[in-house]
Amino acid sequence: MYKGTLEPTRIFTHYLGRCKLDKVLSHISQYVSDITYEDLPADITHQTKRLWLDTLACTPRAFSSPPVQIGVTLAEMSSSKSPATVLWGQQQTTAEMAAFVNSSMVRYLDFNDFYQGPEAKESGHPSDAFPSALSVAEQERVTGKEVLLGSVIAWEIYARLADRVPFRDYGFDQSIAIAIASTCSACKVMGLSQDETANAIALTTASNITLGEVRFGEVSMWKGCAAANGVRNGVFSASLAKQGMTGPLNIFDGPRGFFHGISGEFELGKFGGKEEPFRIMQASMKHFAVGSVAQTALECILELRSDIDSIHKISEVEVRTFQFGVNVMADVREKWSPLNRETADHSLPYCVAIMLLFGEINDDYFSDGYLGDETVRELMKKINVVSDESATQLFPEKRVSKVLIRMDSGVEHYAELGYHKGHPSNAMSDVEVENKFREQTDIYLNESQANKIISQWWTLDTQRDLSSLVSSLVIQK
Repeated sequence: MYKGTLEPTRIFTHYLGRCKLDKVLSHISQYVSDITYEDLPADITHQTKRLWLDTLACTPRAFSSPPVQIGVTLAEMSSSKSPATVLWGQQQTTAEMAAFVNSSMVRYLDFNDFYQGPEAKESGHPSDAFPSALSVAEQERVTGKEVLLGSVIAWEIYARLADRVPFRDYGFDQSIAIAIASTCSACKVMGLSQDETANAIALTTASNITLGEVRFGEVSMWKGCAAANGVRNGVFSASLAKQGMTGPLNIFDGPRGFFHGISGEFELGKFGGKEEPFRIMQASMKHFAVGSVAQTALECILELRSDIDSIHKISEVEVRTFQFGVNVMADVREKWSPLNRETADHSLPYCVAIMLLFGEINDDYFSDGYLGDETVRELMKKINVVSDESATQLFPEKRVSKVLIRMDSGVEHYAELGYHKGHPSNAMSDVEVENKFREQTDIYLNESQANKIISQWWTLDTQRDLSSLVSSLVIQK
């Protein structure tokens, strides 16, 4: 707690009297401060529950992964008088460290949601920020409604920033937007004022500029943790602001601010609520645990595979897709010779080869045995990934893939797809979302345990004590 001559609330009055919030910071902080749970229509809360189940499905198989276990080790070194929980391991730690580890789990398998709205200039995975709401809600001992509201806010802020700022084009990473979104979520769950929220956002924005190199070339462990670091720092910034810490309030339009250093000037426009649609309804879920840009290509491969009598008789596989997909998953030579999981799940040639050979793709196929398999490597040499102008014109609303497989005999097999399973225009049903959770947890939970968790999250708005909700998420087998 600040021990100077001014109490925290008076610090902000004193500081804000001398500093005027810039337009973007004022707009975001006002929205976060004003929105309430009662502003959320039933379809929005239902969609958020769907996304939470989808997000949780991504976590248990990631718990034992090296980057997550590094985070668990550090989390076990941190304690709090009001702790939050590391999911599946049940370690008690600070809200910041719980948010970091849980978000690392969400991202590791590359299986959680992504944003591809028609106005989007940046993609990314807004549910990376969900652990902010849960960890802070557990720390603050509030209810499931606060978790839902914080999650909607995180998704909305992330998507609206993605609509305006093509981070990759400027050499940066979308984790910047995740950090800001997580801060907004944490501030709301903590019940901070607009002034406190503005300072928290300023602290985060000034301190979480992530370089785009984390997601290109031979990809490191940090690919799955960069966003999680933003989530951790978002929670920390909110906690600092709650205690009276001030931040640079011209962080966006100041002479050395966000506009000048990163994005150029922009306006965010209206946020979701009242007559404006919430962006969370444009969420895409994943059918395959690989990069989002590969989803339609893999569905095409799965469709064509049944027509091929022998994979070994293939002479060439041509994948024509949008330029962004080529840039992300077929950009450098490492994508044709991946040496680790992080590079392989962002390698379109590798994912296509695995799907052709085995008719499925899951975490097992990113092990060293498959990464070094000569049959996989030889098939990858026959795969050509090409930018397609018509597909590029339809991006981001559609992620079109056109797959042509030529056989040694001269026979050709062709498939084309624009909306993958999980796209808002080809959405997963509630039952399919539940089944994704069951499939990803079946080696850890029995049917009764899985049913209990699913029921708890469908009724998140009625959960007044989060301890039961969180304690159910433990590896049992």
